[in-house]
Amino acid sequence: MSTLFKRGLLIWFAAVSYYLYQYLMRVSPGVMIDDLMLTFSLDAKSVGYLVATTTFFYAIAQIPVGIISDLFGARKMILYSLAACIVGVAIVGWTHHLVLTFVGRALIGIGSAAGFICVSKITSEWFPISQKPLWFALTVCMGTIGALLGYAPLALLTEAVGWRQSLMYLTGFGLLIFFINVIFLKDRPQTNGHSLNHRQIMQQIKRVLKSRPAWLYAITALGMYLPISVFADLWGVSFLIMKYGLTKEAAASILSLAYVGTCGGVIFIAVMNNILENSQWLIAISAASITLLMTLIVYASDLSYMTLSILLILLGIFVGTEILCFSKACQENDINVAATVTAFINFVVTLGAAFIQQMVGGLIKWFGDGQITNNGLPLYQIGDYQNAMSLVILISFLSFILAFFLPNQNAAVKIQDKAI
Repeated sequence: MSTLFKRGLLIWFAAVSYYLYQYLMRVSPGVMIDDLMLTFSLDAKSVGYLVATTTFFYAIAQIPVGIISDLFGARKMILYSLAACIVGVAIVGWTHHLVLTFVGRALIGIGSAAGFICVSKITSEWFPISQKPLWFALTVCMGTIGALLGYAPLALLTEAVGWRQSLMYLTGFGLLIFFINVIFLKDRPQTNGHSLNHRQIMQQIKRVLKSRPAWLYAITALGMYLPISVFADLWGVSFLIMKYGLTKEAAASILSLAYVGTCGGVIFIAVMNNILENSQWLIAISAASITLLMTLIVYASDLSYMTLSILLILLGIFVGTEILCFSKACQENDINVAATVTAFINFVVTLGAAFIQQMVGGLIKWFGDGQITNNGLPLYQIGDYQNAMSLVILISFLSFILAFFLPNQNAAVKIQDKAI
């Protein structure tokens, strides 16, 4: 193992710790929905807007963050983003005003925007292009660990000390990660002997925006990601509590199995892609499987705990195929704009997810009959959730259709690696 590789690995670990943290912050409302509703007198539609605020600002910051990262390097971008994320968490945990809670969630979204982009840029700079799917997979694994921490462990912490104190502890955890990145995170000079200037990068961006494959990859990735963003991250805990009578901790624990599946799935998919050399079919099969699994999870009655666990693990495995959409899109563009390409795909995926999160919350309220519980929480029925979740299932099916129109770049990558 070369000294250069070891240094790149250390830098990747520092950067990916930030990615883990921001993912934990983004999924944390999933175990705090009832607390947020009760504290700020919100219904399903309103809390959907609150949570989607993070996703919305995360999305709109993607392309600016990608451009800045390509022009000035990942280090500054990560440090400023971490600071914004930490301040946002502290505001949400401290404030009693709904407006400031929206501000805090917006800062978390902006502060999270550089996570996947900058780690992607670091992998492009420090590791061979043929290894990109593998490093993307390892990065997603770290993100899923952050998501797992945001389910059962955070639910237990919230029950023990309250949701506000939990966020204060997470603020301290963020400060620790910030200092790790200050010490170990470094930028590397351009690996191909030249860097792109501002004008060249803008030309590359225009090329990406006009690229039909880039749009196809982005929309396909959106449909594959929605079960995680809408179901696992937001409405799944409430849905499982209502449908199966589980406690919040039990619902969070079983739902976290989707992330366990994703953690192993991204590695499995990266290996299978290298063996089969056909990303198009892998994406198509995975999108079809996601559609079927979501249909079973949402509509099937009387599923046993074991069956539901297996379905969620399988769902996570197939959602992991989303990494191929990112890696294949990056392979079609210059390494110096890797952050911008990743940002574009992430922009479409997360902005789309933000709107769908809001739409599902609005649909749950629309299908509901307006009843209120004794403690003031809106009362919804299982059918309200099922009807709203059908939107997610339909868009996942769209990804299956679009998969047949994706290009297959494996052969081109082999030629590029030989040239390098």
